[in-house]
Amino acid sequence: MISFELTQEQRLAQSMVQELAGSQLRPAARGADDRECIPSSILDEICATGIIQSQAEAGGYSPTLNALLLEELAVADASFAIAAAAPIGFLGAVAAQGSPAQKKNLLPLFAGDKYRCAGVAIMEPDFGFDVSSIRTSAIKTRDGYRLSGVKGLVPLAENCSHFLVVAQCDGALEAFIVERNAKGVTVGERKPNVGLLALEMATVSFKDVELRSSARLGEGAGCDVQRIIDSARIALSAIMTGTSRAVMEFVMPYTKERVVHGDALAKKQTIAFRLADMRIETDAMRWMTWKAASILEQGGDATRQAQLAYTYCGENAMWIADEGVQMLGGHGYLRDNPVEMWYRDTRTVSVLEGAVGV
Repeated sequence: MISFELTQEQRLAQSMVQELAGSQLRPAARGADDRECIPSSILDEICATGIIQSQAEAGGYSPTLNALLLEELAVADASFAIAAAAPIGFLGAVAAQGSPAQKKNLLPLFAGDKYRCAGVAIMEPDFGFDVSSIRTSAIKTRDGYRLSGVKGLVPLAENCSHFLVVAQCDGALEAFIVERNAKGVTVGERKPNVGLLALEMATVSFKDVELRSSARLGEGAGCDVQRIIDSARIALSAIMTGTSRAVMEFVMPYTKERVVHGDALAKKQTIAFRLADMRIETDAMRWMTWKAASILEQGGDATRQAQLAYTYCGENAMWIADEGVQMLGGHGYLRDNPVEMWYRDTRTVSVLEGAVGV
């Protein structure tokens, strides 16, 4: 049986995050973008919802619920949503694939009331980056591994206490848990971006970082890196769905109030059809994302569905953001109007790969 009805738990969690997003996160989004940083008070408010800590609880890890809540956060602001999705990706990987010792040592560190960041480091600062051609390497040594490489666009890298680094190891991809203060780990300076200005993304270099064998995710059993990649794609799909919703929900009332040549803009057939298409595509993005998240949660092979959702959301979120700017005309380009920020953020989210998770 297939059902699109939310459980009572999901509805309550969605309602709580919607309330936070509308009352506190949306009003703070423009200021964070202007200052190019997220206030610690906002991060703590996101943490207070329990969305991050729940990953560390027995039975609390739920990719479907995470996707649902990340969409709600992204309706307020994509940078805020990714700030939540970064530690969720780290904790979700440990909860799903970590060894008993790794779960015992790491998950409790993120159970507090204050926001604590960790990052998933997959992307590399190469033009046309492809996850199948990762250059970062982990060489087996007598005592463990020696990690070397550079990762790019790591959210809140300077604030992370741990990184989950995907690297080539013995001809296969593996993930390694690396502490921020480990010798050989260097967080680089921020590079100017088009969007997600509040997120403080940076490159992280790993130069001959010596790791114990226990740093390998799953330890002796290793892990399924593709599952981590699938998780990241689902998270980004949920966030792009949220930004598309934000654009659509802002533009629709505007077109009903904006009078052009004697009629409301929304009454013009071309505009009405485009608004309908925005609604159709946003709903389709959500269903594709939820389907991928559901497969992942049930332990199935979510790779195909996650890639389909990520590709579809990337294409349509950018189209919806562009339509939003165009429908507002000259107002769409003004910084006083949030649509221009959502346009920039959508462009940046659509090119991220593996920086977060559900």
